[in-house]
Amino acid sequence: MNHSGETLRYIRKSKKVTLSELAQGEVSVAFLSRFERGDCDISFTHLLNLLNKLNVTIDEFLYVKNDYEVSDLQQFFENVNKYVMEDNLHMLQVLHDRMNSLYIMKKKIHYLHFSIIAALYVQRISKKKSEPKMVKLLSDYLSNVDVWGYYELIVYNNSLFSFPVDQMISLSRMAYEKSMDYNPLGKGEDKKQLILINTATVLLENNRLTEANTFLILLNELLDQERDFYMKIKLMYLKGIYTIKLGKRERGEKMALKAIQILTELESTSQASTHANYLQGVLDSTILKNDAD
Repeated sequence: MNHSGETLRYIRKSKKVTLSELAQGEVSVAFLSRFERGDCDISFTHLLNLLNKLNVTIDEFLYVKNDYEVSDLQQFFENVNKYVMEDNLHMLQVLHDRMNSLYIMKKKIHYLHFSIIAALYVQRISKKKSEPKMVKLLSDYLSNVDVWGYYELIVYNNSLFSFPVDQMISLSRMAYEKSMDYNPLGKGEDKKQLILINTATVLLENNRLTEANTFLILLNELLDQERDFYMKIKLMYLKGIYTIKLGKRERGEKMALKAIQILTELESTSQASTHANYLQGVLDSTILKNDAD
């Protein structure tokens, strides 16, 4: 379904709601009819209000609009995350081949995106350069989306590592800005936070410190001080890495070690170990740099 109005009409009729019932108190019947025919656009606020009247979330709307099935999305990313954690190149390749076959058979764009993501992870684990054509296909799709929903956030978060740094910055800003209206719906906030964290991490690794700090500030603004406890720890840790790279080694090390200590106390031993190893690598690299200078 190419136009949002067509999707809305499909959902409205499936719920046996008339045009006048849905339009009442929100828009005119004539306007709604024109929107459903694809003759005009509608504001995001009006669309959300109409969906609320139909008891449909923006996620469900986007799934229907793009012919997605929730089970496809959940199952694919569960499998991808499992195989990536295991460095299982064989199963990632099998997953890529399966998604590519489904795309050829059904011509649904999400299967193409899934096949690309699996292939990009294979290339990353194999330490090979990301295939430019694959990266461009995802970039073109994401750049042309007016409002990023859960689908766009999770697709980008699982492919962010494949984009050149400047393009990653642009897409990450897009993810933050184009999903701002999505914020009150709750779902997807964790994906947006992960995008900001991963973007800041890549920028720190590339010594793009000013830009990294910008994304750390955006993340801080996004966090709920009571709910997002783990993300606050991660933010503290990255601020420590940022401070070390600024040349304030002792202060930054203390911040990062405090975050690692909290993870240890929470019995997140694997996370604590990973963060400790990464911190040591950063400290070692700053020593080498100072020696070279």
